[in-house]
Amino acid sequence: MLFLGFLASLYGGNNNEELLQIDIRERIVNNNQIRIVVQIDNNTKREISKLDGFLMQIDNKGSVISENRLTFLEVSDGVLKPNQSVSKFMVFPLNRIRPDHYEFYVGKIRFQNDYRVYTYHPSIGFYRVD
Repeated sequence: MLFLGFLASLYGGNNNEELLQIDIRERIVNNNQIRIVVQIDNNTKREISKLDGFLMQIDNKGSVISENRLTFLEVSDGVLKPNQSVSKFMVFPLNRIRPDHYEFYVGKIRFQNDYRVYTYHPSIGFYRVD
């Protein structure tokens, strides 16, 4: 029982705070392009050594136009410490008539000194995928 309590505290517990807070911001560039900035805040109590995911461009009918991989951290980049954030951006053509919207999904996460690969969903947290 003590071991389960330790694991719960190690992975952030079951509090209402999101373990990874994902913020997507849109910026218009040169009146014909849109820059999508994805920022991820590490609210866990662990250092993250690898982090990537997928940015989806979705039209006004709900169809996926494109899905692009964004790599935030590689093993050679160092680690993302607790309470730090990292951001990346991608540029898309601007559709002024029917604006698209964008969604980001975490693909892979590796923690410092942990060989296992996880992914993340806001409602259930981290789960192992390897």
